Amino acid sequence: MLNIQNYTFFNPSPNFREMVILKLISQENDISQDTMAKKVGVVPSMINKYLKDFEENGNIIKSGENKRNMSYELTEAGKKRLQFLTLSFVDEVSELYTETKDSFKKVFQTLKKDNLKDILLYGAGVVGGIVLKVLKDENINIIGFLDDSPLKQGDKLQGIDIYPPEKAKELTYDALIIASFRKSEKILEKATEKNLEKLYVFKIDEEGNISLEGR
Repeated sequence: MLNIQNYTFFNPSPNFREMVILKLISQENDISQDTMAKKVGVVPSMINKYLKDFEENGNIIKSGENKRNMSYELTEAGKKRLQFLTLSFVDEVSELYTETKDSFKKVFQTLKKDNLKDILLYGAGVVGGIVLKVLKDENINIIGFLDDSPLKQGDKLQGIDIYPPEKAKELTYDALIIASFRKSEKILEKATEKNLEKLYVFKIDEEGNISLEGR
């Protein structure tokens, strides 16, 4: 299940919390309110309010004498509500992802213009993961990540191997893209010191459009 707490730019909406709680109940009828509260990221009293609303709206049936032995069951109305919320959520996420891809249009244009097909990404962090998803959706071949952290080297990110920067000299690639925004100049400096070639960095204009610049 998506953990919205991992995404610092997004605050969970009432609809999102409602969807998560209904999903949790559908997976485990005897789940406790405390467990639900921890997974949703709210206080137990708020969970209790949602449950009361669900019961009043005919979305769940509660059974049990107290909180310790309480269980919940989704009604047909509850199942339809969960389905509606899930489809709405997926639709909005899909639209957001499409808009994110649109901001990378100039990147795709550069890759095509310069005939850059086999890509190394320098930086196996959050930005690297996003860039990987976007480029893979455009059928760009990502042959690996480079990262300065020994803790990441030898591991994988979304199934892609993470190597120490020196490994680049043993690999055949068309471009080495610095997969960072805030630390791009610092990483570029390290890459240059290591005599790595075919370096590209991301640039963002005032309108939020992302482009690639060769160095």
